[in-house]
Amino acid sequence: MSAQATAKPAADGHLRQLTPLLVWAVVFCDIGTSVFYVPGLLYRNPHVGDLAPLFVSATFIGFLLLAYKYVEICWRIPDGGGVVNIANMAFTPVVACLGGLFISVSYFLTSAISSIAGIHYLSSLFPVLEHHVVALSVASLLLLAIVNTVGIRESAGLALLLATASFITSCTAVVMIVTHLQPEEWSRVWENLAQVKDVSGTTFLVGFSLAWLAFSGLEAISQLSPAMKLPIKASATRGMIYVVVAMFATSPFLTLFAIALLPVEIKVGEGEKLISALGQAYGGNWLMTAIVLSGSALLLLAANTAIIGCYHVFIALSDRGFLPSTIAMRNRRFGTPQLAILVATLVPIIVIYFARGDMDLLGDLYAFGLLGAFGLSSAGLDVIRWREGQRGARVWIGIATTVMVVVAWMVNLYMKPNSTLIGTLLVAVGAIIAVGTRRKWFSDLLYQMPFVAKVAPTRIQEGEAQLEDDQALEILSLNQAESIAQLYPSKTMIAIRAHNPGLLSEAISREKGLGGRTVYALYVEEYTGLFVGSANRKPAQEGIEALKLSVRAGEAEGMMVIPVYTVSWNAVEGIKRAAESLDVSAIMIGATQRTTIYHLLRGHVLAGLTKRLPPGIRLLIYG
Repeated sequence: MSAQATAKPAADGHLRQLTPLLVWAVVFCDIGTSVFYVPGLLYRNPHVGDLAPLFVSATFIGFLLLAYKYVEICWRIPDGGGVVNIANMAFTPVVACLGGLFISVSYFLTSAISSIAGIHYLSSLFPVLEHHVVALSVASLLLLAIVNTVGIRESAGLALLLATASFITSCTAVVMIVTHLQPEEWSRVWENLAQVKDVSGTTFLVGFSLAWLAFSGLEAISQLSPAMKLPIKASATRGMIYVVVAMFATSPFLTLFAIALLPVEIKVGEGEKLISALGQAYGGNWLMTAIVLSGSALLLLAANTAIIGCYHVFIALSDRGFLPSTIAMRNRRFGTPQLAILVATLVPIIVIYFARGDMDLLGDLYAFGLLGAFGLSSAGLDVIRWREGQRGARVWIGIATTVMVVVAWMVNLYMKPNSTLIGTLLVAVGAIIAVGTRRKWFSDLLYQMPFVAKVAPTRIQEGEAQLEDDQALEILSLNQAESIAQLYPSKTMIAIRAHNPGLLSEAISREKGLGGRTVYALYVEEYTGLFVGSANRKPAQEGIEALKLSVRAGEAEGMMVIPVYTVSWNAVEGIKRAAESLDVSAIMIGATQRTTIYHLLRGHVLAGLTKRLPPGIRLLIYG
């Protein structure tokens, strides 16, 4: 087990309440809902039709291999985060951002599909609802947004209750069907299974790729690791075993019976509620009612889980600087991230409106984000294993799993050009927002507004206040440094991101040559927005360490280095403000070795300083 697997101290065990059974319940509440709408989606696809059971069964094997990898992701990343964190570990923050965008698209579509499917199933009991599916789906999402803003979330106990009810109901349906089948009906089942011998390689590849929707929701387990009982590996393994058993007992069999036994007119006209039709046909109204009530409740819970998962992804991307920190703004009364919740709800509503509740289109879009996230998670784990020197069968099977998922994704991209275009546009919009946030396009525009420009200095002071209160840090805020600048004058300031002995040595030589005895070392912590809990954010540990090391290095060369810390929405603005406040004549920075792609995404401090420094302050570059 890697070091990351044990990164969490045992002392937080009291916070970890998810037993393997509860892990199963939460994951099954997501992945178990697919059986209610996937058989109909697959049947209506011209490349699948009656072969849906075959492809679901074949994809189940791929699901097993990927599930094994997700268990490992759980214990490797005990803080959760799924595809975002595994891609960050294996690749770069930029790839992690891409993974976050893929899973966000998946969450958007989960909310949309689950809410629509839930209303369709309720219409089995209340037919009048069938004429208002879009409106009621939108209303249910708005209600969930309000519930999440208030802060009421589903507990693991509720998930266990609903998952158990749905699982028992589905198993009961399977048993009822098996025990009531007549010889001619068994014959139809065997005829459906016998079609496997006539399937061409191309047809199998297409059907296999499309059937991955039957196992959407697998990513949910990687978000649960922070709440799993220790050891995480054991909890995740047993929980996943329960998930696999539950899926095996329900999804392939219900898909087979629905496609092989139900009349064509039902499969075509009522594809969104095949399982309730199956229950009514072989168990009567009581079984249909049980399926509708448990299934619709589970679907709406899945929509809620998707909203929660989506806004947590937003917050994770905000923490990495890919989204404005305003997205994490908390409701003053309830303490919930109201803006993130609003966005996580409005996007699915917009998707539902423009798709007009078309489940086929939504299903196609769903596959775009789902398989993209699966592929990045799987590939990320392969890279980590390879770096660790692993070369056994497990690694090669894992790589084969990644190839399988990526091929399925590529086939979906090719077979569904409209969905590929829409999905790409959604990801592109997210990427533009991420790049704009990183490069401070939006924050620079925001802080040019008169009201914001007036409030910004107060927010900056709030951001520095916690540093000033913590005397143990021995680091000055910019406000404190400005108050002593006349006592400790200097013409030289270095701006650092990490300790840079060469840069500091050059600055000391310059200041000594001018007859000075003091150098200012500045660390600017960037907040993409200063209006979200700025007074409660702790100084970055990397900045504290860089400043302290600079002080020690200065002492060794007989120079006083004064460590200064400030915050800003843009590092360039913070450096410029510090240079003017401390009355230095030169700013020294280290030459970056970053790539062009990095500068595109992160912005170039050197270019910004060149444009914005006052004429009387020189910019000197070391290295």
